[in-house]
Amino acid sequence: MNVVKFLLGLMTLFTVVFGTDQELLQAKDINKIMKQIFDQHVDKKEITGSILKNSFKVYIDQFDPDRIYLLEQEVAPFLKMSDSEVNRILAQYQQNQFPEYEDLNNVIQKSILRAQKMREEEIQRDAAQLFRKSASYSADGYEDWRDPDLHRAFAKDIGELRERQRTSMVEFIAAENKRYGDKFVLERADQVLILYTKDAKLHENQYLFLSDNGLVMDKGEKENIFIMHVLKALANSLDAHTTVMSSNEASDMRMRLEKETVGIGVQLHITKDDRVTIDLLVDGGPAAKSGLVNLKDQIVKIDGTPVKGKSLNEILEMIRGKVGSTVTLVLKRSVEEQGHQTDKEITVPLVRDEITVDEDRVVVKSEKFGNGVIGIIKLDSFYQSEKGVTSENDVRDAIEKLKKQGNLRGLVLDLRENSGGFLSQAVKVVGLFITNGVVVISKYFNGEEHFYRDMDGKKAYDGPLVVLTSKATASAAEIVAQALQDYGVGVIVGDEHTYGKGSIQSQTVTENKGATFFKVTVGKYYTVSGKTPQVQGVKADVVVPSQLLHENIGEEYLDYPLAQDTIPAAYDDNLADVAANLKSWYMHYYIPSLQHKKDVWVGVIPQLKANSGQRIARNQEYQAFLKGSGSSNSFNNQKSEEEISDLQLDEAVNVLKDMINLQTQARYSK
Repeated sequence: MNVVKFLLGLMTLFTVVFGTDQELLQAKDINKIMKQIFDQHVDKKEITGSILKNSFKVYIDQFDPDRIYLLEQEVAPFLKMSDSEVNRILAQYQQNQFPEYEDLNNVIQKSILRAQKMREEEIQRDAAQLFRKSASYSADGYEDWRDPDLHRAFAKDIGELRERQRTSMVEFIAAENKRYGDKFVLERADQVLILYTKDAKLHENQYLFLSDNGLVMDKGEKENIFIMHVLKALANSLDAHTTVMSSNEASDMRMRLEKETVGIGVQLHITKDDRVTIDLLVDGGPAAKSGLVNLKDQIVKIDGTPVKGKSLNEILEMIRGKVGSTVTLVLKRSVEEQGHQTDKEITVPLVRDEITVDEDRVVVKSEKFGNGVIGIIKLDSFYQSEKGVTSENDVRDAIEKLKKQGNLRGLVLDLRENSGGFLSQAVKVVGLFITNGVVVISKYFNGEEHFYRDMDGKKAYDGPLVVLTSKATASAAEIVAQALQDYGVGVIVGDEHTYGKGSIQSQTVTENKGATFFKVTVGKYYTVSGKTPQVQGVKADVVVPSQLLHENIGEEYLDYPLAQDTIPAAYDDNLADVAANLKSWYMHYYIPSLQHKKDVWVGVIPQLKANSGQRIARNQEYQAFLKGSGSSNSFNNQKSEEEISDLQLDEAVNVLKDMINLQTQARYSK
């Protein structure tokens, strides 16, 4: 798994939603937006010197996480400020003045120009050497300055910085080798280096105040992006999950949360020779319904503007728009005319519409076992939309689909790499496996406690259940895992513990208003046992390691995490938060079918652990993985992530089979 990709994509647990109406940002907006965030934040209520001091570190980390641009002496003035300097910056902040951040951005701009010159010199000097080094590349020698928790040393001099730039290029080539093959990459050496430079410049341009295609921004756009950088740094200084988002970032998050987006229903790909091709047509989307768009068509223009040279983000922004508005594509297509192939351009007008995204919804598998089947349901997020697309409905439908295949003897709920989503959906998914009861208790910034209950009195499934987790199981997924563990209806199998995110965020994303969006930590959640997974995560009952075994992933590695604590358990729901006029209904319809804590699996967990340990010890592939995990010349590099993942899933299924067999033995031994 790509750890950086996971961290960037980590979803938060969402409840209440607020909106903001903002176009291009100006300096005066910083105070206003930060006040909105402070008003909702769980414990930070005003700007302080400490927050400002932290924000400079965050600003630097966001620009140079790999420490390949800036020198130690360049960042020292911003990381080692005296109290008097911090007080001066605090006074400037109150006056909507941010000269120190401007100074830092100037230092960053100089470091970018220096890095670009280093890259050009390296390529001109001996580009072939970069490809030779990539063939035997090992990251082991760079562990002293590469660390996933961002506690990395800056280069002490230009020579060390140049070596880091060189290593970054070699790493990129090595990754291309792994994906496409050494021979293929070497034959396209010039294109590979162009791709590396293009990727680097996409990151660098936002600090140079250039568009994705290198054009100089106007004054308003420059101020907007600079203020966005400052806001991101300030917000991230409150805690690990409070942040300000651009409209593109918000759009991506909205699609993950709602599984819906507005567009024409195509998936695009930019080829190595810079052609924009259509790789997928979404069923029911405007492009597919038109009958005028084909797979592999090349997009030449959008609304009259050529797309060549534009980034994927720029192209997607051109396609996005309001429901009912029209976008006109000019497509190039290879057609057969008079016995030979020729390129033909066609113009296709399409009306934008809401698109339901099926990617990353549930995946259902099964295998025969005894007189029935074992089911596997993989759920990658907790989503809901106004059109009724929800994770609850998808999981329920998956269970019914499995039952139709035969006697459903056992179920694996795969929550690995599930990074969260809507709190309400986490509660409803837990409700598929219990009758009635408290699932989550949330404590908010204003002191309020909210009890989230399952109240339908029914289970969609009541049998042996394994919840498969990893270090990348986070937020709402941790609620589901811990609540099912609390009630004793499921056994947790996977990495020693999950991510450890027990905080709740509100967000302005799903209201779809304005150009400025943020999410802010407003509280902390606890499951029915009174425990929160904050920092410590959900502990596995049976440890079956994933490919993340040695990765430093989790809340404990982030800056400014909330503390871990406990509250009283709520198995015997006293309805303390329920209005007096509603209690009679709860007493009559809810309390009689409360889910009791089951101990059926507690007694067999030692046997499950022993059996699993013996199987893993005998599994040569698994042993090779465990020994090699974390090494650059390891089993990890010979096996794909999917194959390693299958080893873990196979063992989870074996644990489930043990549960079924032990349950059967216990029933008939009585």
